[in-house]
Amino acid sequence: MQVLTRLQVAVAQRLAELRDAAERDRGDSPVPTAVIIVGLALVAIAVLAWASNLAFDFMNANPDPSNDLPDPNNIPGGDAGD
Repeated sequence: MQVLTRLQVAVAQRLAELRDAAERDRGDSPVPTAVIIVGLALVAIAVLAWASNLAFDFMNANPDPSNDLPDPNNIPGGDAGD
């Protein structure tokens, strides 16, 4: 029974420390936050460059549609003289 009482007192003291304003308002250092933001920005730039490169390669791989039009002066089976 004495062990449970000591455990209860230890937990109550620790909770009181955590509720203290000086302990609660410490927050996080701005350095890890800045590193995370810079890392995410670099990943976003890399993904944007990859997607842009992929789109440009796709657009350049397709033939020019104006080259697919038939020549009006050379129609197979047509009669150019009449």
